[in-house]
Amino acid sequence: MVLADTSAWSLAQRADAPAVKRTLDELIRADAVGICDMVRFEIAYSTRNADEMAAVLGDLRALRDCPLGKAEWSRALHVYRRLAEQGGAHHRSVGYQDLLIAAAAEAAGATVLHYDEDFDRIAAITGQPTRWIAERGSI
Repeated sequence: MVLADTSAWSLAQRADAPAVKRTLDELIRADAVGICDMVRFEIAYSTRNADEMAAVLGDLRALRDCPLGKAEWSRALHVYRRLAEQGGAHHRSVGYQDLLIAAAAEAAGATVLHYDEDFDRIAAITGQPTRWIAERGSI
């Protein structure tokens, strides 16, 4: 299973990335895509009105849930602290949203599917699996 980050969802909507859409669609058809509330919020943010938000959130209900509970928040904060320990304000190089998404994926045993280098920085600490939905820098 993969937990698809917002970066993967966003790329799948672009006309210049049909291979990304195909990849994500294939994973969805195989019931291999998970989602967490942080990704739901980020996707909902991009909608244009209440009707569109309701439709999108309704569609996302079909995906596997990767919960964000107290343990995942604690794990995200732990990883954030580990980034800070690297010095040079390293912790500011990764968004807290991505830390939470990675923590949800890790707890669910899912690979983070993304197009965002923040997940490489996080995985360098956690050792969790990540996968670029398209070759880095290709889109």
